[in-house]
Amino acid sequence: MPRLLGSVGRGAQNRPDDAKAVQQLLNRFRPHGAQLLRVDGLVGLRTITAIEDFQRGVLKQQKPDGAVLPNSTTFTALCGADPSKERIAWGAKVALVFKSRVLSLCAKLDMPADFLMSAMAFESGETFSSSIKNAAGSGAVGLIQFMPSTAKALGTTVEALASLKPEKQLDYVELYFRSRGGQLQSLEDIYMAVLYPAAIGDAPEQTLFKRGGSFYSQNRGLDANKDGKITVGEATSRVRAKFEKGIRPGFLG
Repeated sequence: MPRLLGSVGRGAQNRPDDAKAVQQLLNRFRPHGAQLLRVDGLVGLRTITAIEDFQRGVLKQQKPDGAVLPNSTTFTALCGADPSKERIAWGAKVALVFKSRVLSLCAKLDMPADFLMSAMAFESGETFSSSIKNAAGSGAVGLIQFMPSTAKALGTTVEALASLKPEKQLDYVELYFRSRGGQLQSLEDIYMAVLYPAAIGDAPEQTLFKRGGSFYSQNRGLDANKDGKITVGEATSRVRAKFEKGIRPGFLG
């Protein structure tokens, strides 16, 4: 269950683990199109402003204090009125054993569970199936669309991965992300780790692919403004849509 050991925000204790919990919860209330917070445990102006926006917009507080205290009205509301339940994006659409394994690996690798679940929802076509194949015929399969070369580097094959139960394939998801543990604190970073690892840490406005290259041709549908460039933010936009869907009632769980 989500819980705070100390306060987070303006003039608060700001323990990193508490701050990460609050940042992940705040992201579920960010307006469409607004940049999501990095879940990094660092409480700066953006996190404090997000707390104030939540207090002002959701709780209708006239004078938000920009702080979240344990057992406070703000924390209870962030938790969906029930802090006793651990909810994650898309959690209502997967088996409990799968959800528990995701929480375990995300805690181990310091990754936001909401973001990983959203990336897997996108990559698997919302099926969370270990055997789903890439529609374009690349040979990729599973939760994060493991390529044959990736499977080989992990000491297995796509055929073997496809035969696993989804919760067992998460062992290989963890293995894939392990070398990047602690680096994946944003939705963009987690998806770049799957799509184009060289771009981990790049800003959303950073250009990934330009017209004329093979990567651009393969992904030209992501060029939202048709300017001949695909940015990190544009590449992640469909995963952001899965995040926003995954935190709706009936999906968050």
